[in-house]
Amino acid sequence: VALGLYNYRTRYDNALRQKNSLVLYEKYSRKDVCRLLNWENNEDSTMYGYAIKYNTCPIFVTYHKGEDIAASTDYDDRFLSPELFSWMTRSKRTLNSNEVKKILAQHETGLGISLFIKKHDDEGSEFYYVGDVDYLKGKERQTTIKNDEGKDLPIVNFLFKLHHPCENDLYTYLIEENKQIKG
Repeated sequence: VALGLYNYRTRYDNALRQKNSLVLYEKYSRKDVCRLLNWENNEDSTMYGYAIKYNTCPIFVTYHKGEDIAASTDYDDRFLSPELFSWMTRSKRTLNSNEVKKILAQHETGLGISLFIKKHDDEGSEFYYVGDVDYLKGKERQTTIKNDEGKDLPIVNFLFKLHHPCENDLYTYLIEENKQIKG
């Protein structure tokens, strides 16, 4: 019991714990996030890129997408720096889409947007919690993404500012692509 209490105090009861019960840089599954954000039901099977419920919006990003991914889901989500993240909504969304309007109203409604990132799909089902974010007003833009047939689909690009810049080791790990050694 003493060891358990010690581990809790040193790992979770510190400055990295956020007001939403999540701990910066810890790994979480979608199911964990539903539970920790106090969602009524576990919605991990239907929550892929993001979902907005109970004035929360967890966003899940796979930083380096696989080669077999559909063009319409090959979003250009990426860090611009340890404190800025460029993120795209699902395709077929415009600035007038209901979920986009909810994100645009973040500063008025207090919508909590939490960013979770994993490097590759082969890392499993858990994502690093890199922190809560605010979208930068005036930096959102309507753009397009191509589908597999080359047709343009509407999409919205947001620029997020992290409440806490991403810790350097995790930032470097996430943005670096794995280099295959051939020989």
